[in-house]
Amino acid sequence: MEIITKSISDAREGQAAQAPTLRRDAPLPSVAAALHSSRTRAAPPGTLLCNVDGAWDAGSKSCGTGGVFSGEGHSGCSAPISDSRRHVSSALMAEAFAIRSAVMYTASLNVKSLMILSDFQFLVKLLKERGSVPALFGILFDIYHFSSLFDVISFSYVHRLSNGMADSVAKSAFSLLNSSSSNGV
Repeated sequence: MEIITKSISDAREGQAAQAPTLRRDAPLPSVAAALHSSRTRAAPPGTLLCNVDGAWDAGSKSCGTGGVFSGEGHSGCSAPISDSRRHVSSALMAEAFAIRSAVMYTASLNVKSLMILSDFQFLVKLLKERGSVPALFGILFDIYHFSSLFDVISFSYVHRLSNGMADSVAKSAFSLLNSSSSNGV
């Protein structure tokens, strides 16, 4: 019971970390500023960039995940990656599945320098610190294990406005899951 309570608490904390926190007197960031800040993110030469996202539905406990590649090292990764899953307990877990898929896929292609870009700030911070939460133990284990196959790997936060392509891929994977289940497949 303690593990379940801790998992729920961690998931709520992760979701709360996703909510924008703006002071009333603070100006709203512009779309152009958000896009500019993500484009100017420094990546070492020859680094493959992968924007990832997860689309999760609390009602069905299902998700879609997506990854979109760019950067100097993306010649072997021109097509986006996507997946869908059932029995996913949180948006945090959906995003972790997206990152795990991207890391495992690029490791299988023998990519040596990878930068994962995610709009889930709590998870990015957790990965940078090589932390863990009970609900994600196996997923994080896989991410950390496959990360050791890269010469350079980094995890960076990107504003959700700059993550539109990965979001679209994840939502498409999610909608395919729902359309196949309504057709009896």
